[in-house]
Amino acid sequence: MSTELLTLIPALILFCFAAAFTPGPNNILLTYSGANFGVKRSLNHVIGIRVGMTAIHIIMLFGLGSLFLALPVLHATLQVVASLYIVYLAIKIARTSTLKKQDSLLVEPMSIKQAALFQIVNPKSLTMIISVCSALTLPGDLYWHSAIMGLIIFNIVGICCALFWVTTGKYISKYLQSPQSLKRFNLIMAILLLGCLPLIFIA
Repeated sequence: MSTELLTLIPALILFCFAAAFTPGPNNILLTYSGANFGVKRSLNHVIGIRVGMTAIHIIMLFGLGSLFLALPVLHATLQVVASLYIVYLAIKIARTSTLKKQDSLLVEPMSIKQAALFQIVNPKSLTMIISVCSALTLPGDLYWHSAIMGLIIFNIVGICCALFWVTTGKYISKYLQSPQSLKRFNLIMAILLLGCLPLIFIA
């Protein structure tokens, strides 16, 4: 492995950790899922995130991300769709807070397909991937070497961070035994999710 690639590894790890660990739509939904459905039932959600982000990552590496620059209308349309979907998810979570703890299983956690498709309208995911593909790849002959290394590191760090948030949600569930505490928690998750809306117009 060349010196340039070795030098890039710490920067990739630090960026991926900072990007994947900090609060955003995915981590808020994972915490909610862990608290309401447990770790095992939330694993499809975790897998779906990686499937969706990896697909977008590969597409970006092949240069199709330039479509956003060539077609500003496409980007604007995606912003509107993302806003509406996040509002829909927040309402759904807030409505779940009206159910008793034992009845919350009536609402299913995200499937692999749902979580993967959500990444298309997730502004934080798109911003992270664009950053990795542009700022953290090497030019010339080392482009694909650095790109593949970034893809691998991004997924490893992302899975670890996702499992942390799901487990955190599961741990929090110990303190959500009463309908009132569950209601407050899910309402907070809904508000935090709505708080991600400004990211859509910054991304």
